[in-house]
This record gives sequence, C-alpha cells and structure tokens, in this order.
Amino acid sequence: TKTSKRTGETSTTVSVGIRIDPKIKFALDIIGRLQKRSLTAVIEWAILNAMEREYLDEKTILAEEIDRIWSTDEINRLVNLAERMPQALTYDELRVWETIKISPYFWGVKEGVSLYPHRLNVPRLRENWEELMEHVDENKSSSYV
Repeated sequence: TKTSKRTGETSTTVSVGIRIDPKIKFALDIIGRLQKRSLTAVIEWAILNAMEREYLDEKTILAEEIDRIWSTDEINRLVNLAERMPQALTYDELRVWETIKISPYFWGVKEGVSLYPHRLNVPRLRENWEELMEHVDENKSSSYV
C-alpha cells in the first residue's frame, strides 16, 4: 500500500507493475474509451468480471470465495486462505501454514490434551507471529518445517 502525506495513513490501493501484450493493452484502451474509464478502472472491472465467471467447483464462484478469505489483517488472511483454498498457497505461505499445523501450541493443546480440538487459537498465533516468522525464515533451507 502507498503511504499518504499524513503520517500513519495508507492508501486503499496498491501499485502493480505488469507486462502485457500490446494488442491486449490496445483493447484495454479501447474499452476504457468506450466506457469512459481509466486504464486502471478497466483492468479492475475486467478482473472482477473474470472472478465472477470463474468457478472453483460446481457451486463456488471465485469472487465469493475471495470475499470470504480477504482480510486486511495478514494473519487472518493467511489462515482463511489456508483453510478455504489451500491449493492457492504459495510455497512460503505453505511453509508458514505447515509450521502452524504441526505446532500444538497454536491449537490449544496442553500436555497432550486438546483444549480446542481442531480449532486454531488465533490470539495465540497473533502473539507469537514474529517469532513464528523468524523460525520459518531460519529454517527455510531445511526440507522440513
């Protein structure tokens, strides 16, 4: 996100650099002219339309699933993505998630007894997020988490 002129505020948009085929760029410009939209608005419109038409299975539309997964909070977003669409995790996200999954501490397990069976303790995860990220980073060359 971009930082605004006021300290501590962030923009609601992010800047993305992409390379596209010249013919596609031309088409986007034409669509923008016809719709009286900026290039950015046309690209957002096209992506939103594509998400509305993309099905993950017979019943689940990608746009609806993105709405369920999205959070401005990085931790919530990772947990939501891992639980709802694990096939979309990047390698680095998968390493973090696998570390979380094998850590009884994050699942409310104490001395072999599960206090919250199959329920992630998100507040505990949040309290230990930086240490978790350091652990994953320190072990990134290891074949196991």
